[in-house]
Amino acid sequence: MPRVVFISSVILFVVLIVASNYLVQFPINKWLTYGAVTYPIAFLMTDILGERYEKKEVLKVVKHGIIFAIVPTLMMSNWRIALASIATFSIVQQMDVHIFHGLKDRHEKLWWLRNNASTMTSQFFDTLLFFTLAFAFVMPFDKIAHLIVGDYSVKLIIALLDTPIFYLLAIRLFRKKATIKSKV
Repeated sequence: MPRVVFISSVILFVVLIVASNYLVQFPINKWLTYGAVTYPIAFLMTDILGERYEKKEVLKVVKHGIIFAIVPTLMMSNWRIALASIATFSIVQQMDVHIFHGLKDRHEKLWWLRNNASTMTSQFFDTLLFFTLAFAFVMPFDKIAHLIVGDYSVKLIIALLDTPIFYLLAIRLFRKKATIKSKV
C-alpha cells in the first residue's frame, strides 16, 4: 500500500471514529442516533481497501486508526461511549476484514457478497456490543434494545445503498487501473 494511501486512510478512520463517537450521544429518536449515519462509512472504507490491498495492510490501517482515535475520542465523548467504541471498533473492524478476505478468497467474482456479508455481519456484532457496553446499567434495557434495533436497521440500509459506491470505487476503478498497468 502506498504511503499516501496509508496515511490518508488512517486519517479518515480517525475522523470517522471520533465523529461517530461524538454523534452517537445525540438521539434522532428513540430508535436511532446520529452516529448510525456516519459510522457505516468506516465499513465501506475497509471493504474498498480490502478489495485492493492485502488483509495485513488493511488491518494495519485499522490498527493505526484506532490508536490515533483514542485520545480525541476520550476528549469528545463520554468515557463509557469512548471506551465501548474503541473496544468494539478494535474487535469488529478486524472481524470485517477477516470475513471480507475469506469471502474474497472463496468467491472472487462475488464482489457484492463480500461487501455486504462482511459489513452486515460485523455491524450486527458492532451494534450489539457497542450499545451493551456503552449503556448497560445506565439506561433501561428496553431503551438499549430500541437503539440496537434502530441503529442496526439503518446500518443495513446504508450497507445495501453503499453497494454501488463499492462497485464504482473498488471494482470498476480497481479493474480499470489494473488493466492500464498491464498494458504498460
